[in-house]
Amino acid sequence: MKSPFLKTAIAFVLLLGLGGVVYWLEHKRKGKPEGGKEKEKVFALADAKTKVKELTLAPAGEPAVHLVKTAEGWRMMAPLSVPADASEVDTLVSSLESLEIDEVVGESLPDLTPFGLSAPRNTVSVLLEGATEPLKLQLGDKTPDGSAVYAKLPSQPRVFTLAQYVAGSFDKKPFDLRDRALVKFKREDLKTLEVTGPEGAYALARDEQGEWNVVRPLKTRAGRWSVDGLAGMLESLRMESVASEDARDLRPYSLDKPLRTVALGLADGSTRRLEIGSSPSEKKHHAREAASRLVAIIPEALVLDLAKGLKELRAKRLLEVAAYEVEGFEVEAEGVKKTYARSSVKDKEGVDIYHWKRTAPNGAELETNKVQDALFQVGGVEVQEFFDQVASPAAYGLEAPVLKLTLNYGANKPPAWFELSRKDGAFYARRSDDEAVLKLDGPKAEELLKSFKEL
Repeated sequence: MKSPFLKTAIAFVLLLGLGGVVYWLEHKRKGKPEGGKEKEKVFALADAKTKVKELTLAPAGEPAVHLVKTAEGWRMMAPLSVPADASEVDTLVSSLESLEIDEVVGESLPDLTPFGLSAPRNTVSVLLEGATEPLKLQLGDKTPDGSAVYAKLPSQPRVFTLAQYVAGSFDKKPFDLRDRALVKFKREDLKTLEVTGPEGAYALARDEQGEWNVVRPLKTRAGRWSVDGLAGMLESLRMESVASEDARDLRPYSLDKPLRTVALGLADGSTRRLEIGSSPSEKKHHAREAASRLVAIIPEALVLDLAKGLKELRAKRLLEVAAYEVEGFEVEAEGVKKTYARSSVKDKEGVDIYHWKRTAPNGAELETNKVQDALFQVGGVEVQEFFDQVASPAAYGLEAPVLKLTLNYGANKPPAWFELSRKDGAFYARRSDDEAVLKLDGPKAEELLKSFKEL
């Protein structure tokens, strides 16, 4: 039977061994061999992103990719002249800057064939600002275990290895490094959005407060997150491949008469126009930017989103209300108008503490949480149906609303209001900046009506 002392000693030895393994792994992670010596850099490239002005990848048997930094940014000059993807090029430059030698195979080897370096698989060249000759790296075969790649510098005889995951970052095709954005714009610069397609035509515009509204075929509120989602999808749209670099005849792609178009009006007054045509295969579509002859193939996600039509982009809640923005409001119900105002004081830590009171027809301090909850409820009432061809207000009971709420935001933005009615057991509403009549979720509308009557 082992003594307690022996058990403790064994546990201590195991703990020391585990600590040694952790220490060794940590040094490996930081690029330090067991001796603690830093791994040697392949190139001395300090601040490479600003100093590198040209970059070339020359894979054996394939056209070389030549990239040049211009005043407008990175551009691919060969095998074709097109804008380059700046983020992809920056990643390549960062990889070169951090490139470290794993192991030295030999300082001077007479035969490079066993390492795939007599005819390198790939040659990477980088030209620095102020230099006349580029730095070059030759890449050969993988090591037998596949974890590394043999490499050398043309100017030196020694052969060394590089980690495969790093060396693999230079295995890029021309398409990988070109700018694949089909319509270039920044979402924050987008001011108008016009869409045409089988589902109809509509237009949206963003106001001075940054809120989106439908302006055609009728004036109605748009859902902020729905429109932002569509704008984000357009901003991030990337071509999956190129159908034609220079299409002179657009008919084969159904782009002579596009099936769908999206016009993007920007803050500087310019317009970008995306045209979408036929489907060359399942879940793919031809598309182009109207000012370009390049025809690309894009995934179907954008087309599926556009196919949902205007209904998908409408504001599907009664009003989006951020209670902290509301400085006051008016409630009209049962022939009585009541006004409410918010005030604030700072606590010991300088944080605003809000208080609400009724100011007319009779003053009274109110429970802040009760007011905040009522305002929050406005954004929770869902629209079940839109009536765009509006009959007379009496058809919806809106000639005599059971509630009218007007929200005041001070100088931040214009007031917003809605009127609520009950007709034949259903709740209807109309709201500011909207020509439609809304049919609301009944139980939630009932709760909302009760909450404001009780204030």
